[in-house]
Amino acid sequence: MSTLPKPSAPLSEEELLPAGYLSKAHGIRGELVFTLTGELPDSEDCMLYLRPRAGGAFRPYRLRASRVHHGSLLLSLEGVATRNEAELLRSHTVFVARQSLPPPEGAALLRDVQGFSVLWLDEQGRESELGRIEEASAPAGQLLWAIRDAQGREILFPAVEEFIRGIDRKAQIARIAPPPGLLDIYLGG
Repeated sequence: MSTLPKPSAPLSEEELLPAGYLSKAHGIRGELVFTLTGELPDSEDCMLYLRPRAGGAFRPYRLRASRVHHGSLLLSLEGVATRNEAELLRSHTVFVARQSLPPPEGAALLRDVQGFSVLWLDEQGRESELGRIEEASAPAGQLLWAIRDAQGREILFPAVEEFIRGIDRKAQIARIAPPPGLLDIYLGG
């Protein structure tokens, strides 16, 4: 029976960024279906740090290859050569070292926004302040911003590219345009 690599702590959690999650094994050669929710390094020869969604220690894996198959991104990891080995990694969150990512081009990394003001473009095209980002986390592989509004309510916002209009790092402002109804549960709309 295969075993996972020993847990490792080469980097602190602050040095790691969530990149996505592994949803299932694919085929018999150890490939895994990967859902990207953040960023991956440009190089195929990079280290990935996996952690079970329920928490626990990070385990390092070197990315051997990636490919697209029927619209899904498949990853091959060093040391994972069979379906059984891949099944052991199902439902793990994938993290990458912050320094392995290219520097942002005019926009902050989506996780580096704590303390930023959030401006919301509503359905009528009006922009208003929603609140401040207290935390950015990826509890289930999906990056969430915990935003605190002026009334003290916590608003959990899925920080996905299609809902974000821009991030002004210098002014510490994040502009969002969520789809209609997404914030209604928090704002009583």
